[in-house]
Amino acid sequence: MSNEALKKSFASKAKDEICLISADMSACCYHAMSYGLLLCGRSFSSSSMMIVTEHEGTALLYARAVGDIIGVQPPIKVSDSGKYSVSVSRKEDRLKVLSAFGISENNINVRINRANISDDCCHAAFVRGVFLGCATLTSPRKSYQLEFLLPYLHLADDLLNLVQELNVTPKMVKRRSSYVIYIKKSEVIEDLLMTIGAQKSAFEIMEIKIEKDVRNKINRKVNFETANIDRSVAAASEQREAIRKLRESGRFDELSEELQELARLREEYPEASLKELGSLLSVSLSRSGVHHRLNKIVSIANSDF
Repeated sequence: MSNEALKKSFASKAKDEICLISADMSACCYHAMSYGLLLCGRSFSSSSMMIVTEHEGTALLYARAVGDIIGVQPPIKVSDSGKYSVSVSRKEDRLKVLSAFGISENNINVRINRANISDDCCHAAFVRGVFLGCATLTSPRKSYQLEFLLPYLHLADDLLNLVQELNVTPKMVKRRSSYVIYIKKSEVIEDLLMTIGAQKSAFEIMEIKIEKDVRNKINRKVNFETANIDRSVAAASEQREAIRKLRESGRFDELSEELQELARLREEYPEASLKELGSLLSVSLSRSGVHHRLNKIVSIANSDF
């Protein structure tokens, strides 16, 4: 993989996939996708029609879609920060674009015109264009979140309903002056990406989820084992301290032969597990039996005498 590919964000790679599909789409799906892309750019009216994006492929597709309607592609400008912008500068050209999608100059109530989504196959194509125009997608290595950022409530409502028709269940919230349709469940994001043609990105999310699951299981196991080791070390230290107290107080010889044997083994093998101590006794003892006897030694050492 090239250095340039490695630098690309997860969202950019998903948009790359979608842009590649446009070359092989049917005429009706291409029309629906173009409509979604232009409708959900920065502005789409008789007074302003443009898009600003960090994704070069989206800018190229936007310029191509406009060019197919007005006969000449508008120029693509690149800012110092690396953002691409495409603007339809002449009003007569903007009116041609609006007319191509059945929108009049005086129609200021921005809604989705379903006439541009003629067949069932066009639903996914339209959302494909919307994704390119206004979606953000967080890297699944950080979190699972896909958002469509829209300026108008009715437009957001229409998109919410249309996406639900694709058996995807997003939610909507107002954020400052915009409306955000969002998905936070990884499975739902995968379903939507598969539907709109970004299969590689959907599979990448699945792979990352598996990696995370394996890593979490390993971490839980390591944490559990570490905690057990810490408890064992602390218990062994307490046991040795108890044996020391018994010796210094002269009470060690008062212990039964079984307790004395186990106490000597604990002194000789301070890091041995309970199971290992049990196997070293003259008469083997289970882990629980060793645990019981050591607790008895500690109890005797801490009792008044």
